[in-house]
Amino acid sequence: MAKDGSYRRASALIITLWVLGFLTILVVNLGFMVRTQLQFADHLQDRLKMYYLARAGIERAMVELYKDESESYDALNESWANNEEFFKDLPFGGGFITLRYQVGSQLDGEGTTLYGVMDESSKIDINNAPLDILIILLERIGKAGTEEAIDIAGAILDWRDQDVVVSAGGAEEEYYQGLSSPYKCKNGRFQIAEELLLVKGMTPEIFSAIKWVITVYGTGRVNINTASFNCLYALGLSDSLCERIINFRQGSDGLPGTEDDFIFKSPQDLMSIGSLFTEEATQINSLISRNMLTVKSEIFRVNSLGLFKNEKVARSREIVCVLSRQDDKGAKILYWHEN
Repeated sequence: MAKDGSYRRASALIITLWVLGFLTILVVNLGFMVRTQLQFADHLQDRLKMYYLARAGIERAMVELYKDESESYDALNESWANNEEFFKDLPFGGGFITLRYQVGSQLDGEGTTLYGVMDESSKIDINNAPLDILIILLERIGKAGTEEAIDIAGAILDWRDQDVVVSAGGAEEEYYQGLSSPYKCKNGRFQIAEELLLVKGMTPEIFSAIKWVITVYGTGRVNINTASFNCLYALGLSDSLCERIINFRQGSDGLPGTEDDFIFKSPQDLMSIGSLFTEEATQINSLISRNMLTVKSEIFRVNSLGLFKNEKVARSREIVCVLSRQDDKGAKILYWHEN
């Protein structure tokens, strides 16, 4: 009987230890699950805060564009284009808002960061650019060979036009349907720049080089007050002339978007940058006569970053949108992408 009692007590002790061990594991796992869920909830809450911070940045940009008092021109030294007080690390709702973009000043050189809204008319509109400008763009900025540039430019024209006539070096429906993974020729306007990668002959390397100076929005005219060196160079101006235009526009401090910037009030003002060689004057007059230059813009790109910090981590979220300034309605959204 004593042995049976000892056996029962030992068995009960073992069962109790097993139950305690099981309960311990259950409690630990439950605690881990709860902690994970709480962390996930905190992450979602932070993402929501960052989203609304970025949205607030978009609204701030719209206000500044609407307040623009210079009706005859748009330039980099205006408050919507470069104002650190308005657009850099702006505290709001427990977080920060930053709107920024880069302006290139030299061929293959690093750009200058400006805080504000980017003018889409500072780029070449591939929906309206003529054949010769597309060829220059692909050669000078995309580093394509001459024949390669001619073929790709022809294919771009065929992609965006509505006819079935094949341009020199180009391609229409028959070519694209004959690919191993066939697709239709657009025969319409480019909706996003990345659509270029579907065009015959376009390579990721060429696209990566030109994507910073192209847009799918606008009327085909480039704003000479906001255009980068690369954009002016892609229009066919010589590199020395592009450098002179940028230096003249930036004023004595040599910086874009500052008070001493010279503002072109009309495309003809390009002739006032100093003595021009005959070839340089011819290049400028050619662009003016073809109505490819402007000093006014209506479409802008906003890169709005919402940053939220707590005691553990800093997180950010970005919204990129393109908007058209409307005289009576503020702004119309043309493109919206959330990261």
